[in-house]
Amino acid sequence: MFPGDGKTPYSTVGYNWMLTDYVVEDASYYALREILLGYTLPEKLAKKAGLSSMRIYLSGQNLFFHKAKSFRGLNPEARNTSGQYNTPLVDGYQRGAFPVQKTYLFGVDFNF
Repeated sequence: MFPGDGKTPYSTVGYNWMLTDYVVEDASYYALREILLGYTLPEKLAKKAGLSSMRIYLSGQNLFFHKAKSFRGLNPEARNTSGQYNTPLVDGYQRGAFPVQKTYLFGVDFNF
């Protein structure tokens, strides 16, 4: 009986899968990095509210991230250039990487 999920090859006696093209993957992706939507109130409405101007805005970062289905890592952009994973002697999947974080920001800018 062989351990594992039945899909991922593992090192056996005399044969190391990590030294084959098994570790080469399609890391293509596309992403929506940042979007900013804003609205500045007309001057007449701002004056009625006792303001010289008012702006409302909504911002989002990393709202959409799509990678190749066969890519097993978390983030194709992640590269470790320091620490224990910065060596070609460490084999295996993408180590030390983090998923892409989404960020939302809402704001109101008042000027008196």
